[in-house]
This record gives sequence, structure tokens and C-alpha cells, in this order.
Amino acid sequence: MYHALLKLLNNEVSGDAAKNLVAQISQWHRIQASPMYRAAAEWVDATLRGYGLASTIERFPAREGVYAWAEPMFQEWWCDEATLHLIEPDGTQRRLADYRAVPLSLMPRSAPADGEFEVVVVEGGDRPEHYAGLDVRGKLVLTRMMPMSVHPVAIEQFGAAGLIFDGMRSVPEVCPPGDLQDDIQYASWWWWGGETRAFGFVLSPRAGAELRRLVARRTARGEPVRTRALVRSHFADGTLETVSAHIPGTSDEEVVVTAHLCHPAPFANDNASGAAAAMEAARALHALIARGVLPQPKRTIRFLWMPEMTGTYAYLAAHEAELPRMVAGLNLDMVGEDQEQTGSSWLLIRTSDAMPSFVAPLLEALREGYFGQAHTFNGQGEFPLFRHAVVPFSNGSDHYIFGDPSVGVAAPMLIQWPDRFYHTTADTLDRVDPRSLWRAAALAATYAYFVASAGPREVAWLAREMNYRFEVRLARKLQSATSAALGGSAPEGPDWAARVAFRRERQQAALESLRRLDPGFDPHPWQTQATTLADAAWARARDVLDDWRVPEQETLPEEAAKLIPARRYRGPISLQPYLRHLPADERADAKAMVRKHGEFMDLPADVALYWADGLRNLGDILRLTELETDVCDPAGLLAYFQLLARLGLVELRTA
Repeated sequence: MYHALLKLLNNEVSGDAAKNLVAQISQWHRIQASPMYRAAAEWVDATLRGYGLASTIERFPAREGVYAWAEPMFQEWWCDEATLHLIEPDGTQRRLADYRAVPLSLMPRSAPADGEFEVVVVEGGDRPEHYAGLDVRGKLVLTRMMPMSVHPVAIEQFGAAGLIFDGMRSVPEVCPPGDLQDDIQYASWWWWGGETRAFGFVLSPRAGAELRRLVARRTARGEPVRTRALVRSHFADGTLETVSAHIPGTSDEEVVVTAHLCHPAPFANDNASGAAAAMEAARALHALIARGVLPQPKRTIRFLWMPEMTGTYAYLAAHEAELPRMVAGLNLDMVGEDQEQTGSSWLLIRTSDAMPSFVAPLLEALREGYFGQAHTFNGQGEFPLFRHAVVPFSNGSDHYIFGDPSVGVAAPMLIQWPDRFYHTTADTLDRVDPRSLWRAAALAATYAYFVASAGPREVAWLAREMNYRFEVRLARKLQSATSAALGGSAPEGPDWAARVAFRRERQQAALESLRRLDPGFDPHPWQTQATTLADAAWARARDVLDDWRVPEQETLPEEAAKLIPARRYRGPISLQPYLRHLPADERADAKAMVRKHGEFMDLPADVALYWADGLRNLGDILRLTELETDVCDPAGLLAYFQLLARLGLVELRTA
């Protein structure tokens, strides 16, 4: 069904050419809403037009007070030069950071500065008690915590002039604590309006440790450590650019492929690799169609390169009337990793259960076209030569905006994760593998063209494929639970009968989505088959799992469970820009709530908002969120929606 198309695109796509594109893009310090990002966007646009594609740049306001749905925009920023020098006791100066040499050594959106500043070490930094006995007013706080966590306390409350950040994230599997001692971690400011702007520099963990030891020694002698900081930076009302290229179809429907173009230099895999893969996919499809090898598709294929998150909000809000015509999406994020160096696996991120669709099963089937790269010694078995997995929905990139049911464009994501060098100056071109780029670009092009051209024949195949994968996934889940139960493990999460019923209902809704590709498609026979498959799988596990359940489930108070949240805006909600509008005591309470319910406030909070359709009450949303994420936190869910209501982002209605 798809094999000839995949083979054709495998032959057309070049991973080496895509890596050359990564090399070009990664040269720019691609800070959102900046002349550096704009230069990269203009180069992408010119290159695409050079390929013969119809491409344009759409510009959106970048200034305070402008919103795209509920997402606030911000001013444009750029910097001419920035240095930080240590002042020695004899008056000589030793350079600690230089923006021109290493752009990430200055926190993006740093305010201008010119003067001498004492350095004060703060352990932690996001709570007032961390500053007990310390005077940081007018000084630089040396911290390992991210700047936006420290800002409300260090800058706003205690009057620090700025920060020096020397932290380094760790992912035990690929980047254990103590790794990357000479690299710099990405840390940034974000200003939405009304904040006290500050400046900040970033040091490697090794350089930071040396500075900490120096502060300790001199403090013991009663001698301050002083630095000389110069930051020649600028803020202005400006624009946010999205490059939009398209391959025209014969109808007004669209398939959308996205890849964010932003991020600091020298970031190559994040996300110059995704941007390059999308460029190569667009070039390959255009070339094959122009040569007559592939016919013009039924649906337009649109490719978007934008600032992550904010650019997606801006584009979708400006094209809100077109959302019903977008039948599917695909997000490419960090797809170029050299797995041996980065420790990554090639992941397919499925869509949320709140947005059931054909898209993830289709992409999963297409991706298996790469599994026969190698054979066993006797030639009887095939397998891939790369690490891979299909995993449930997660947030964190542009697909989770498209795939919000209030937006309605189901979009899986291709990503390589984890990455040892993620968000550090070690994310360089030499960590990029042309083979990874080749696979990602060819797969994206195959997916986009298949969806753009799909009709009754393709839909009939896809319905079978979806039910096959549904059966396998459900059977695997049930057998895994059966093994745990028979092994004496304690039950967790919802009852398995409820889980099976939920999966069955979601599969039926996913099959219904095939009508987007073929309005004449009758899903009922396939939905009946899905029910039969689910019932058969449950029948095999029921004798073990029916009584293997949590004795008492947490729940909401009766009146709270009846509350119905009505969303006031499309798209997910970013809390941080809104918390600053609260009075200080309420803001502190809100942040304490977020910390207390940390597990819920990560992915489950976004999922809960997905399920809020203006009809479901909080009791229903709690149940559905747990069925999707296995996290049940009634108090966290109630506090979250009460906070959203307090911020004017939802209305809580009584039934």
C-alpha cells in the first residue's frame, strides 16, 4: 500500500544534503523574535524558493500586550556584545564569559548592563528562605537554578541586579550528574511585560565550581568577589517570523508538517535537524511532483518553520478559520541524532486520547518500512539497526498545540530522545547523523503525501491496520498487567475493566476520524470489529484482572465534581506568564500548589485541559485524565482549574 511510495522517497531524499542544511541553520543564534532568528528564517525561505517551492514569510507582532489566543507575546531582542570579567585583587581582569565567542554565555533577553557587581552564592534561589542572612541587592546571584525560577525572589523581591547560572541538567541514562563539566546549559529570560528585567551570564559547571570556591575563600577573609559586566543589548517592538511553504493540492484541505526553527547557536539537533529534515522532505516531494513521478496530491501539503510554541500559537490564531481544513499534522523535533553519541532512541509520540485519530497508527506502519535493514545470520529474520519505540502522548513541542482538541489537528511527533547533549553547547554538528536525517525526512514526506492523497482505497487499508495495532497494543497491556498481578505486585491506577472500555471507545472514535480522508467511509463494521477484539482480549485476562484493583480510589468532593470548566481560549495554557498578575500572597500560594502537585502539573494538567470541552464536569475529567495518564490527583485537578478560573482562562460553571 505504501511501500512503493516509501521506496521512491528513500531514493530521492539525501541525508548528507540535509546535514548540510543543518550546518547552515545552526550557525545562527536563533533566539525567538530577534534579527538572528529572522536571518535564519529568510535563508530558509530563499532556499525553499530556490528549490522551486512556493514559500513566503508570515510576520506576527512581537511586543508586549499582544496575545495569540491565551499565549502572550514579547518584545524583540538582540545583543551587540556582552562580557563578564572577574576583577582580581590587583585590579587586573580575567574574562569569564564573552557573548561574541559563545552566544549562550549570555542569557537571552538579558537587559543592558555596565558596571561592577559583587558575586553572592545562593544555594537554591527560588524561595525567600534561601536568602536568609544574605544581602543580594545590586549584586549578582550565583545559582544552579533556572533563571525564571529564581527571578521572582532574587530580582523582584530582594533586588539583585542579575544572575550567574552554572547549572547542568542530568538524565541518568545518558547524562549522569557530573557529565559535561566544560559545556554550558541553555538558560534564558522571558519577559511578557511588567517584570523587572535583569541580565545574566552562564558558566560551565567547572568554571562555576571554581568561582564558588573563590567566593568561599575570599568571603572567609572578609573580601568580596567582584566582577565587571558589560551587556549592550536592545529591546524593541518587532516581529515573529514563520516560513510557510506549500505544495498545492486539488482541494482546499491541508496536511501540515511543522519543525521549529528557533534555538540558540550552536544547537544542531535541537532543532536545526528537524528544520532541515522538513526542508529536505519538501524539496523531495516538490521535485518528484514537478518531474511527473508523483501526481499532484488531493490535499495541499504545507510546511511550517516557526519559533517553537509562540510561533505556532501566532500562526494558528491568525489562520483560525482554516483549522477545519487541516486534516492532519506531523511535528519534527530533534530527529537527526547520532544515537551512539547522544544515547537517543527514535521515538514516535502518539496523539492524546482526547484527540483520537488515524495519524499515529499510520505513521507507525510507515516507519516499520525501515525495520528490515539487517538480517539474522541465517537470513531468517529482519530487524532495524537503530533504537526505536512508540510511546504515549507527551507535551513539550508544537504538536501539543495542534493536537489540542480545541484546535483539532491531530499531529504525532518524531523525536530522538533522550539526548546527552540536549540544550547545551555540546549540541553541535558532529552529533548529527545523516542516516537519521534521511530516515526522518523520507518518512515525513511519505506520511504527508500519503495523507494528502488518501481516498477510499487507502482508508480501507488503514482501518484494517488500525484495528490490528489496537489489538496488539491492548493485548500487550493486558498481558503485562496479568504478569504483574500473578507476580504479586500491588494494583495501581484505574480498574482494568474501565481501561478496556476506555480503549475500546477511543478506538471507535479513531476509526470515525477516517471520514476526514473519505467522507463516504462507513466506520461501523470496523468499530464492531474493534469491540469484538477488545472483548476477546479482556476475556483472556478477566479471571486475573477483574479483582486486581485499588481498594479505594481518591475522588473529588461531590459539589466540586459537578463543576463544568468552559475554556475561554483555544490551545494549551502557559501558566507562568499569568502567575505574575496575581498579588504576591496568591502568587506564592499558586507556586506552592504547583510544587505540591508536581506530578499532576506536568503532563496530566495539559491532558485534563484537553478533556475540558464545556460539557464534561470535573468528575468526568478526573476519570478520563487518569485513564490516559495513570495519574489520579483530585486535589491537584481541582486546584488547577480553580487557578485557571482565578486567572480568567476558564469559567467554572455549575451543572
